[in-house]
Amino acid sequence: MDVIYFVKALLKKKWWIIFSTALALVAAFFFTMGRAKLYVSSAQISTGFTMKDQITLRDENVNLYEADVKFENTIQTINSPLVISLLSYSLLIHDLTSNKPFRTLHEKDLKSPEYLQFNKEEGLRICRQKLDSLQMLTSYRPDERKLLEYMKLCKYDNESITKTLKVNRVPRTDYIDISYGSENPEQSAFVVNTLYQEFIRYYRSLRSERGVENVVTFEELVNKKKIELDAKVEALRSYKSSEGILNVEAASGTKMGQISQLEKDLLGEKSNLNLMQANLNNINDQINLANQGKTTYGNAGNNEIVNLRRQINQLNDEYIRTGSTDEKLADKLEALRKQYNTAVSKSGASTPGIVVSKDKLLQEKATVESNISATKLNIINLEKAINSLQYSVGSYANKEATVSTLQKEVDLAQEEYNKLKEKLNSAIDSRSVPVDNFRQTLKGQPAFKPESSKRIVIMGMVGMAVFMLSTLSILFKEFFDSSIKSPSNFLKSVHLKLIATINHADLNKYSILEVLQKRIEDKKAIVKRQNSFREFLRKLRFEIENSGKSIFLFTSTESQQGKTTLVQAVAYSLSLSNKRVLVIDTNFCNNDLTVQLEAKPTLETFSIAPQDFSIEKVRAIVTTYSIENIEVIGCRGGDYTPTEILPKNHLLNYLPQLKEYYDFILFEGAPLNEYTDSKELEKYAEGVVAIFSSKASIKQTDKESIEFLQGLGDKFLGAVLNNINDDYLEL
Repeated sequence: MDVIYFVKALLKKKWWIIFSTALALVAAFFFTMGRAKLYVSSAQISTGFTMKDQITLRDENVNLYEADVKFENTIQTINSPLVISLLSYSLLIHDLTSNKPFRTLHEKDLKSPEYLQFNKEEGLRICRQKLDSLQMLTSYRPDERKLLEYMKLCKYDNESITKTLKVNRVPRTDYIDISYGSENPEQSAFVVNTLYQEFIRYYRSLRSERGVENVVTFEELVNKKKIELDAKVEALRSYKSSEGILNVEAASGTKMGQISQLEKDLLGEKSNLNLMQANLNNINDQINLANQGKTTYGNAGNNEIVNLRRQINQLNDEYIRTGSTDEKLADKLEALRKQYNTAVSKSGASTPGIVVSKDKLLQEKATVESNISATKLNIINLEKAINSLQYSVGSYANKEATVSTLQKEVDLAQEEYNKLKEKLNSAIDSRSVPVDNFRQTLKGQPAFKPESSKRIVIMGMVGMAVFMLSTLSILFKEFFDSSIKSPSNFLKSVHLKLIATINHADLNKYSILEVLQKRIEDKKAIVKRQNSFREFLRKLRFEIENSGKSIFLFTSTESQQGKTTLVQAVAYSLSLSNKRVLVIDTNFCNNDLTVQLEAKPTLETFSIAPQDFSIEKVRAIVTTYSIENIEVIGCRGGDYTPTEILPKNHLLNYLPQLKEYYDFILFEGAPLNEYTDSKELEKYAEGVVAIFSSKASIKQTDKESIEFLQGLGDKFLGAVLNNINDDYLEL
């Protein structure tokens, strides 16, 4: 469906839309006539939520999110049932004690049980008692329940008051606006002013109670947290005392320094061992040359190397014995090692011209081997010292972890204790500062004139709403209606040639002949509709007459499409143009054509040999009427198909001979979706006409039948859209 279709559909239903909108406007007018005059008074409160407190000299940044929460909490408190109940008590006390009450009861109210059972003195006593104690009434007590019923009668109950009470924050300001409307201007002013007073009284009472509760609660928490803190401090002190630790980090740092120095010494000893091993290899090479009788040259500094080695060993023993902490010994030991390395490196090079005997070489070899043994012993001692210190450092690490855990527990307990103490001090200080910063900046005054009834606005909104609802209802109905309805929809959903459209006609009140032969003297709408039916039928007759064919099968995809009525109408229309028409009822599953035309059921029994066939024998079985040019052959009908019931030499075999006598032969077939009758009859027809009702929807079974009709080719004359509502003829 396109937009134009919906627009046309709305235009066809425009009077429904106009009528419903006008009816809504009239209803809104009458409903707003009896509205009572409403006098509105307003009061304004400054909260101080978005301003710094100049009195207490607080220098705090304003948190807008927290301010919004405070505004919402304040508004909810003002609208709370308790505060509204306090206002109700004040209103009722005023009316019961004043010579000029705000509300005067009607005669009907004075006769009500709520008024007759109410005790004025008892009601005043309860109201004052509840007002002083800031309590709400309960319906469980009979006397309070009667008071609640009387307050409802006077419209001083919670629901009646909140109906016209508005409490809102003025946007982007520090103010809250309270407005109330009633039939009495003085009552409106009284409500907004009293509501603020009762709210302040309740709010300050609540804050005072909370302040006392907070001080007691925080004192208990501070004492409890102080006990926990003392216990954790004592646990840390006891552990340090039992382990003999004053400063774990300092002791651990000293040990790590010693390990670093020893590892440095160990690296130097291993370097010396490598040099001496190289020197020993050189001496062995010289001895091998001497054994071969060759001249050998020795090193010049062996005595110096021996002396330096002896000094290093003595100094290293003393350094380890003193705990490897003496920096002077460490520096002196490092200097001797450098001299020793230099001497060893020099001794590795041969000095030309100095001949060394084999005995001298053996002596040097013994000296070097002795130094190697001493160096290896030093390496072993250094490794033992390093391992011992590393083990000591590991035990210090475990102790340090334990001490660190205990210290964190102490710090955490100290922090919690300090925070609770600050809150306790704040709670104590808050009792001596103002409870709040609320100020009534605008007092409510009685209004001079009532509020506008807004009747025009209400009527406009109601009219617009009904207009939109009625329009949307029509659009939704059209959108979700899957029936064909109009010729444009038929062409979109059914891909068949459309040769005619037939509108709806009242054939229950008037016969087809009355519609076709004369104008109906009745209402203009009916006359117009019947004339349209006759003109559309003439267009269908024109298509049939100009098709060049004489034998037509009328069928449909499903039942109740109007085939029987349309066959009769076409036959009558052809007869009016002086055409001789033979109508054959071949719809065995539903022989309405035979029943309505009261034709003789002779089709199933007629059988004649070809050589014996004649027009006179056929006319002997037809039914004739007072109407000229129309003859009908009926059938008995039943649950069978043409091939199952018709005899060997049945009438349909002689249709070519019959068309020489009759101008047109029309016969009706069963629906294609449910029966095969029309498919069996199609071979006897020269043209096939499909009838579709505008009220029907296209289903999958219809599509299969449409494919069959499309497969007929030139034999398929076209489709007729039947029973169209006049509103959809042009869509």
